[in-house]
Amino acid sequence: MLNDELLIYLFEEKPHILAGPMNTWLASSRRFASFVSTFRDKIRKKLRATKDQETLQNLRLELETAYLLLQERALRVVYEPEHSGPGRSPDFAVSFTTSLTFMVEVTRLRGVLTGTIPAEGERLADAICSKLGQFPPQRSNVLIVGTDDLYMTHNELQAVMLRLQQRAERSDSTFWQRYGFRDRAGFFQQYQRLSEVLVRGAQSQTGGAAVAWTNPQARQPLPGKARTALYRSHALKV
Repeated sequence: MLNDELLIYLFEEKPHILAGPMNTWLASSRRFASFVSTFRDKIRKKLRATKDQETLQNLRLELETAYLLLQERALRVVYEPEHSGPGRSPDFAVSFTTSLTFMVEVTRLRGVLTGTIPAEGERLADAICSKLGQFPPQRSNVLIVGTDDLYMTHNELQAVMLRLQQRAERSDSTFWQRYGFRDRAGFFQQYQRLSEVLVRGAQSQTGGAAVAWTNPQARQPLPGKARTALYRSHALKV
């Protein structure tokens, strides 16, 4: 489909807050246009079902993440891949080669993320812990956290993750149960499925540069070349 036809199909010629960004992304990336054409039914369904401002911004973050990932020619993206396990699958299956596919989940935090510990660090930790149950075993898994404005350094993100791990290691059942885990072992079973965390501005043209954390306990670390492509797509230094 031509880009104009895609836009008509998605938005039905009605005003929409995401019509402008989608037009820009489609015009600047043939690979993103192909992605949207492939998953147009799923995207249109989401656009129709999404009404409130906050949920629309969440959807924008998802679609912009796909756009950014597809700037790297080595990456191919599948939207909401099917899976056989219980619960939701991550938002994207991203293939780096024919033999390597990693999963990407996207979430958004409202307001400014300053990195102040414990207040903002607690909010970020909550977002991370709430997503752990979606990550499948036997895959590298990446969580991308978008914030309305990004004021977080690499060292601050490292400190948040270290504090999260230290809390989980204590014999504190309220911490584990807060996120639906039976015990410490149950928490770390899921935690070790998380390979990378990227924190970025919710809109790439206005947000600051992304910052990243690599989980030293990950059972399936993201291979170096795939990590390089992922980081480049989000303007991270490698």
